[in-house]
Amino acid sequence: MAESSGVQVVVRVRPLNSKEKQGNTVPIVSSSSQRNEVTLIRGLGPKSTKHTFTFDKVFNEFTSQQEVFEQTLAPLVTDVFKGFESTVFAYGQTGTGKTYTMEGEIDIPNEAGVIPRSCEAIFQRLTDSRYSESSVRVSYLEIYNEELCDLLVDTAKAAALKICEDVSGKVVCYGLSEFPVTSTTEVLEILRHAQARRRVGETKMNKFSSRSHCLFSLSVTSKEVVDSGRIERRGKLHLVDLAGSECAKTTGAEAGRLRESQNINKSLLTLGRVITSLRDKTARIPYRDSKLTRLLQEALGGHSKTCVIATLSPSIMCADETLSTLKYAEAAHGLENKAAQAFVRMSAFGEPMGDGTEIGDARTFSEMEQRMHYMEIQCEEAQAALGRKHEEVATMLERAELAESKIDGLATSLNLAETQLREQREANDIMVVMPAFKPSTV
Repeated sequence: MAESSGVQVVVRVRPLNSKEKQGNTVPIVSSSSQRNEVTLIRGLGPKSTKHTFTFDKVFNEFTSQQEVFEQTLAPLVTDVFKGFESTVFAYGQTGTGKTYTMEGEIDIPNEAGVIPRSCEAIFQRLTDSRYSESSVRVSYLEIYNEELCDLLVDTAKAAALKICEDVSGKVVCYGLSEFPVTSTTEVLEILRHAQARRRVGETKMNKFSSRSHCLFSLSVTSKEVVDSGRIERRGKLHLVDLAGSECAKTTGAEAGRLRESQNINKSLLTLGRVITSLRDKTARIPYRDSKLTRLLQEALGGHSKTCVIATLSPSIMCADETLSTLKYAEAAHGLENKAAQAFVRMSAFGEPMGDGTEIGDARTFSEMEQRMHYMEIQCEEAQAALGRKHEEVATMLERAELAESKIDGLATSLNLAETQLREQREANDIMVVMPAFKPSTV
């Protein structure tokens, strides 16, 4: 079952950091979470220009990590349990808070990002008694200098990773490992190990700048008990932390760092071209021009429900990159996907669930929906017929009561007539018995 789903675009503006405050950095970005607007002022004095952008949601320094999760990821977690594939990715200049938004401080509950909060929400939902069986599996892929790396296994043991299409035409990463998890604690432990292996480096903009794109995925399989049997659904949640867009002059990149920056910017530039091509509805969408866009093919113009979180710095030193990020977010705002359930299957009690295929499962689910629709109509018709029977019985009862009332009235009249008749007869008998009066003669 497919449905039209617009790409949700939200913007998060980080506060000025301590270094910027000490240097009396001029803030040029203002945001309104009430109007969902971001305003950027370029230049100072009479020649300054003002740019205002409107998005689905706007977050600022007064927005908590929990609020970001509730307004971005929480609805997508619900979609995953319906069998949909959902994707969230953070985009923005290095040092603007992408990794903080996605992962946060995983050891501090209030500072946890959307990834650990999503895991907590998934496992909390699976405690519901309506789910008879469930399983959750995770994978963590890194793209560094256009090379694929599995962050969940040692490099020496890692299999060669390759992007290809499966039998249904869906883009997958062949050889990427998946690990079963049973709690949020296990997921956080995996995240700690993965963070230790992820490529980071120091730049002028960020001491721990991410030098790679990372795709963290959760596959959730659940079997829900319903009146007529069981429904098995398999949904996926992809959480993507993109490397920050960079300007070599601003970040001070040299030698190896410069090569990293070039590869990062190349893949992000391709991502921007994909978005522009989708908006312009061009014949060719350049998904294959980078590994990042190939893997995000379902998220942009595909069958996934998607949310883009664009992160910004308010500093005047980042004016050009901030404007570029805002234009990128504006281009992504309003893109339409054809979200489709990846795996849904229904079986009656006592029947094996089976493995099935995505196409067959979608067809089975459609047939089940049609049968349910038919049964709902039949139920409505039966209720209507029962209502008519109730009306007929009520009418018959009313008529019976009226007849009984008439019978009672007739019985009363008959008794009265019999009484009157009896009294009349008694009076006549008295008149017959009494002798006739004769006057005396003298």
